[in-house]
Amino acid sequence: MTYLELADHRLSRADVQDLLATDHPMVEQFRFDKQRSQAGQSVDFALVIVPRAGVRYWQQRDGRGVAIEPVERTLMGREAIGQGNRGMWVEGGEIMAANHTFFPDQAFNDLGIGSALYVAMERLYRQLGIRRVGLLAVDVGVYVWARQAFAFEESGVAHDLAGQLEGYLAAHDIDHPVDAGKLRESWDLANYDVAGRTIDGYRAGKAFMLDEAGGWYGYKLLDDPRHSAVAEQSRRETFSRLPGKIDGASPDLAVR
Repeated sequence: MTYLELADHRLSRADVQDLLATDHPMVEQFRFDKQRSQAGQSVDFALVIVPRAGVRYWQQRDGRGVAIEPVERTLMGREAIGQGNRGMWVEGGEIMAANHTFFPDQAFNDLGIGSALYVAMERLYRQLGIRRVGLLAVDVGVYVWARQAFAFEESGVAHDLAGQLEGYLAAHDIDHPVDAGKLRESWDLANYDVAGRTIDGYRAGKAFMLDEAGGWYGYKLLDDPRHSAVAEQSRRETFSRLPGKIDGASPDLAVR
């Protein structure tokens, strides 16, 4: 029975859930909850993070997202870890997508769950032939979405921010020349590193984006090798840190 229909693509509920399967040890499934739809033309949905009961992990952040000394926990299977709200629609015969909002319980930050969600979500998008995904990055998303290879929609944003970076570093007692001409993309800024120096415990680029980037419109091209390479490298870095945070976690979780 068709559960998801867009343009000439038709998927059953089982098809959708298979595409959203994950190897993250803390997640039983990313459940696709259809909210509003117009057959063949559009669908709004949520991807709900369903926890896997019995998994032991070490909580890295409190409910406000502030780093804490790791606390040992065991998932009960009924925790409300979070959900991402998304939309897909047909425009000019092509299926488009937008990532609207993401509501995580910040006590589950730094455990790779968001990265695993993006892997599953993009697998579904690709199955539907979606090439371009848009969003508005706000709050911590101004850094996270850059790391997931969403580029600035508006021309000039990267140039303007790159011009501010050296002054920002100086204001935090870091005397470091910045070649702004090499910082052409959101991820160049988010990944910017000054060896041996941090700001509020963060890599320089992360602190800068969180403090200075503000909200920005972005897009990702799923068939662009540059975008794919940046996101996959970010995910590898995230997953490589999971052993020691989650019982039985592998550093080699799927990045695509």
